[in-house]
Amino acid sequence: MSSKTQNSALAGIALIALIIITRSSHFGTSFLLPDATIAALLLTGMLMQKVRWLAIAIAVAFAVDFYALGFAGVEDYCMSLGYWGLIPTYAIVWGAGRHIAKQENPFALQVFVPAALVVTSLAFVLSNAFWYAFSDKVNSLTIVEFSERVAQYFTPYLSYTMFYLGASWLVKAAFAKLSVHQSKSA
Repeated sequence: MSSKTQNSALAGIALIALIIITRSSHFGTSFLLPDATIAALLLTGMLMQKVRWLAIAIAVAFAVDFYALGFAGVEDYCMSLGYWGLIPTYAIVWGAGRHIAKQENPFALQVFVPAALVVTSLAFVLSNAFWYAFSDKVNSLTIVEFSERVAQYFTPYLSYTMFYLGASWLVKAAFAKLSVHQSKSA
C-alpha cells in the first residue's frame, strides 16, 4: 500500500471515528462532545476519492443512532419518515466536499470558510425541511411556526461544525508545515 493511500485510509478511519465518538449528542453535554457528522462528511468528501466512504459514514451514523435509541435510552422523537431525509442531506454535504476538493487550493481560507458556512447552513435547512415534510410529529405546526422553533438550533449547529472544521484546518496546516520542513531537511 502506498504512503498516500495509507494516509488517505487513516484520514477516512479518523473521520468515521469522529462520527462514532460525537454522534450521540447533537449539542454536547458535560461529558459528550457535540455532533461532528456534518464536518466529518464534508471532510470525507474533500479527502476521500471513493463514494464508499460516504456509504460507510452514513451507515455508521445510522448505526450510532439506532444504538442510542435501542440501548442508550435516547428518546425517539426525531424518528419518523423525515429521518431518512438525512441520506440526501449527507450526500449533498459529501458531494459539496468533492466539489471543494477540485479547487486549486481547497483548504485556502477564502475557499474553505465560505464553502463550509454555506454547506453547513444548507445541511441544517435540508435536514429540518425533510423532517418537517415527512414527520408525523409536526402536523399542528405551520412552516413559519416550525421554522421559528428550529431557528434556535442553527447557531449551535453551525458553531460546532465550524469548530470541527477549524480544528481540521489547523491540523492540515500543521501537517503541511511539517511536510515542508521534512522535505527541506532531507
